[in-house]
Amino acid sequence: MRLQEAYNSSVRNMQRSKLRTALSLLGMVVGVFAVTLIVSLGLGLQSYVVGQVSAFGSDYLHLEPKLPGVAGRGSVGPGGVGIPATSLTNDDVALLRDPNVFPYITAVAGQRTAFEYLTYGNKNMRVFIAGTNDTYPIIDPQTKLALGRFFSFDEDRSRASVIVIGDAVAKKLFDSENPIGKKIRVKNVSLTVVGVLTKRGSAGFFDLDQLVFVPLGLVEDRISHVNYLNEINLKVRDASLLLQAQDDITRVLRRTHGITDPTKDDFTIASATDVLAQVNTVTSAITALLGFLAAISLLVGGIGIMNIMLVSVTERIREVGLRKALGARRGDIMAQFLVESILLTSVGGATGGAFAVLITLALVAVARHFGLAVPYVVSLPAFIVAAVVSAIIGVVFGVYPARKAAALDPITALRFE
Repeated sequence: MRLQEAYNSSVRNMQRSKLRTALSLLGMVVGVFAVTLIVSLGLGLQSYVVGQVSAFGSDYLHLEPKLPGVAGRGSVGPGGVGIPATSLTNDDVALLRDPNVFPYITAVAGQRTAFEYLTYGNKNMRVFIAGTNDTYPIIDPQTKLALGRFFSFDEDRSRASVIVIGDAVAKKLFDSENPIGKKIRVKNVSLTVVGVLTKRGSAGFFDLDQLVFVPLGLVEDRISHVNYLNEINLKVRDASLLLQAQDDITRVLRRTHGITDPTKDDFTIASATDVLAQVNTVTSAITALLGFLAAISLLVGGIGIMNIMLVSVTERIREVGLRKALGARRGDIMAQFLVESILLTSVGGATGGAFAVLITLALVAVARHFGLAVPYVVSLPAFIVAAVVSAIIGVVFGVYPARKAAALDPITALRFE
């Protein structure tokens, strides 16, 4: 039997049994759909996170406190639940700003954060308060003002009662009213709005437009009532100086913190490159794991195809007997069933991939509508690999039913009821 004849016969049989064909296709559609969708969304999220980190620039360094001898940063888990790392303070910020010690550092900003409610009139909103220094917009170039200004050097040093609010905060508390000059309250502190940030969207599950900035000293003294920092961010004059900066900062902070054993460091320091490498490693691993789990559905779909083809062999025993009685060879019968199996898996794979592309584009469009600037990324390699694998599955799981059909005795088959 020629390949064209096997193909035509397979198509006719699939058309005769539309429900069975649809159920056969479903397993492969779901499998390729899941693999393509998960990998595409994973790559899109990875690209988005990398873009967010890259926006800080290649001349960026980030310091966080940690408990001495503990690998993690910030507060620790089991064995030290709820114990905050308090090793970074404003003294460290002042030291890093000293041009005699670090002449190549161009900007330094400490940060102390808190979740609190802002109140204006009869309206209130829970926001993420970032107590920081006046240099923060230099550290993060995405911090842009739609109205007003950021707080000044003098306001920072004097712990002035001023605040810069995010776009969502301005809309929730003030509607169409101009917020500049208005007073809002945090706890028992009255703050004057001096600036409104441009709309930035979300970073993961965090809405950047619900972020507000307040002078660091004010947050420490009157809002959080603690005098240690969550982090310190800084910029160097040139990216080529990052390694030198990391070495110098590590050496100086160890000396001022009284650390003689490097394994007892009470701080961590990372460059934008380090953060990007960690992000890429984590997101790639998660995407690969989820893609692998989704690929299991391809195996399940292949088993389903084999079961359907075995049922098809049973239903068509008399047809096989008649073909063999008329001169069809074992290879002809085997080719007929094998082509049908490959056709089912290939069509299912292509359909699943096409659906995945459409759903990926739709989900990204929805995310972008809500302010999450995820790029449109469709993993063509994942689609192609999944489609090819589905065709291979058609071969692997179609061989047994095809061989079983080809091995039928024509006399016995013709007598089958």
